Amino acid sequence: MHTPRIFTTPAMSGYAYKGISSAEYKDSLCRAITSGLKPYDECMKVLREFALELRNTFSELRGIDAVFAAADNIDSIDSCITAAEGASSAEHKAGVLYSLINRLCDALQDCTTAQCNKEVPLFMDQDFIKRKAHLQIAKACGILVNSIVVVNCLIKTITMRSASVMGGSDAHSVFHAGLTLSAYVNVQFSALSRCLNYSPGPEETKRRKAILRVVRHNIELCNKVAELVDTEIPYCFRDRTVSCLNSMLDAVGSTSAECEEMVSDNDSAKNRLALAKKARTGFLHHFKTYKSLGLSVAFKSFRHDKYVQALVYAIGSLFSMHRVYASTGNTGHVVASKIEHCLQMLLTLYKYKVRRAGASEYTAQELHLDMCSIHRDIEKHITPDLLLNPQVEIKLRDAALHNLSVMMNTWKEMNAGYFDVPEQSEGSPSQPSTSGLGSTAERLGDQLTFYIPPQDHSYAQPSTSAEASSELQEAQVSSHGSRTPSDDELEPPSKRSRSA
Repeated sequence: MHTPRIFTTPAMSGYAYKGISSAEYKDSLCRAITSGLKPYDECMKVLREFALELRNTFSELRGIDAVFAAADNIDSIDSCITAAEGASSAEHKAGVLYSLINRLCDALQDCTTAQCNKEVPLFMDQDFIKRKAHLQIAKACGILVNSIVVVNCLIKTITMRSASVMGGSDAHSVFHAGLTLSAYVNVQFSALSRCLNYSPGPEETKRRKAILRVVRHNIELCNKVAELVDTEIPYCFRDRTVSCLNSMLDAVGSTSAECEEMVSDNDSAKNRLALAKKARTGFLHHFKTYKSLGLSVAFKSFRHDKYVQALVYAIGSLFSMHRVYASTGNTGHVVASKIEHCLQMLLTLYKYKVRRAGASEYTAQELHLDMCSIHRDIEKHITPDLLLNPQVEIKLRDAALHNLSVMMNTWKEMNAGYFDVPEQSEGSPSQPSTSGLGSTAERLGDQLTFYIPPQDHSYAQPSTSAEASSELQEAQVSSHGSRTPSDDELEPPSKRSRSA
């Protein structure tokens, strides 16, 4: 009932959480607590439900890793809930609940850093896949993250702690940490997925798909833990979040290493890996600021390279928006297709920044037109009234537009010699215009991210059919591939029929 499902689109692949492991459930519960609709006793019942589901999940996973066989973590969580139920004063309740958060953090650290999360042979094992063991682990992590946030919300309510424990500049770092993490993991995976283009045979292809599953799994655990990078989390627990996320980032890096070597001869993949590295540096910068509540003196190159910084933020914003549609089975929505198109164009721009010293006047102005056209596409065709979840997406849309404007202005500064001419009333490179739409990106033929493997796409819909097709879905990890006849068998059935 609460087990996540896998979604796969041309732009990304990941886990869609549901039930008590989902962010939506956590957010609605916190709203009920802060508004007074969910009294303390009712919250204790919810925490009991969390603990029971955790115990059942760990029991199902006990044969996978010793971490899940040990009952100590769940027993200590149950004990804290029992103590919280019997507490009378607000001070006593808060003290017990702080202890509960520590126990939940212990369990989360164990769950996310378990060795089984990095073992490629396990992700090749059909029994492991059929049992959805990796999705069970993700569910456990989701429940633990939700439990921590809910308990913290409860503490804030009963102690009447201020609504935010951080200043505005730190809230800025939290938001931009989310953008840079989104850019990092999605651009990284899009580059690594190309390793399937060079597989020498079926057995090696199977192994590479398993490696990509491991990478995706650790990325998704990282995304889930990153929900704890929040303005409401008190200082005393940030070190726990930092420790857990650092472990997850190390896991993403170590599991990606072999795939990075496989795509080392692919220029497009190398450019994306370089961009992903910049995004990771940006995330660490904002993450360090979040932890220390002060401006980090490190990572100066990211902060001072305004063009790359804005590019990372814009890409992260659009990937975060796209996830809203991809994870809910709404990839046919007009906004989702527009976002995919904008991302396809944006992902071509980094390598031209690297080569800007040799850029011709024509190339410099054409790329500026592309940036203008992406800005115009978002402004005119991804309007607030079309958004699926405006409460989440409007801020991301605004961030994308702002950072595209920064990119456009910075690009003109970097290539000032090519733009020192009077602006014309129409068709000027400084004005957003559809005349440049796709001009450079489409000439490059640089595809966005993955193929969707030939299979039943009903899994992308949030229904029981998604569960039935998970075995088919796990048999493939979506990949990018060149549009050549030899790759025809990798293309979706609809594309093969058109090409025929």
